Amino acid sequence: MKLRKHHVFWLVFFGGLLLFAGAMVWYTRQALRPYPAAPEAREALASTPELEVRPTAYGWVFIPSQQVRAGLAFYPGGLVEPEAYAPVLRRIAQAGYRVALLRLRYNLAVTEQGKARQPIAEAPGLRWAVGGHSLGGVVASNFAASNPAAKALVMWAAYPLNDLSSLSLPTLALFGEKDGRISQEQLEAHKGKFPPATRFVVIPGLNHASFGAYGPQRGDNPTALPKETGWDQVAQQTVAFLNEALGTLP
Repeated sequence: MKLRKHHVFWLVFFGGLLLFAGAMVWYTRQALRPYPAAPEAREALASTPELEVRPTAYGWVFIPSQQVRAGLAFYPGGLVEPEAYAPVLRRIAQAGYRVALLRLRYNLAVTEQGKARQPIAEAPGLRWAVGGHSLGGVVASNFAASNPAAKALVMWAAYPLNDLSSLSLPTLALFGEKDGRISQEQLEAHKGKFPPATRFVVIPGLNHASFGAYGPQRGDNPTALPKETGWDQVAQQTVAFLNEALGTLP
């Protein structure tokens, strides 16, 4: 039996619609595919007698066995698996900080900008900083601007999009000399948006991706530092800032 012309039209129409929908699903999955954490990053989530690493509803929390100085809630970079930041955050926790590593919907901090409230509410007696890498740093700056619980701000390879120049908020702006994702022109254009009390630090030889452990990133420059050296320097600069901004133990 021959198909009528209008039947053929609707078969072609719905077939094309299904193909289009399938292509969009495939494209979206490809576009949202995160940079995977390296094996050593997952190893950094193991607990030891000196440091407990505990999965939580918001991600993970690193709790040192020594007296805790203060807290840091951390937003990962965009489309990066959060575990990738465990090597550096573990080093910060070992210096006496309770560190919360946030897991975010679609690996995008913009989808859950207020999530730092959860770890802060879990330990309200601590003084807390919020921080993040790249897009995570931007979201951390938004959170700090509107939440008085944030007593300090840590931005790795990031600059604020909103104007924070009226805030008396201790801030660390930490960059890598070899960063291929942030140009000097971009930084200069946004430098006036940082709080006046911002400490700007550039680590020689470090690129954009070396703040975490997830391999090369599109658009970045090659790093000139061994990965462990880069992680050590990022942690050292961050701990030195937190000690000063949040106060050291008596």
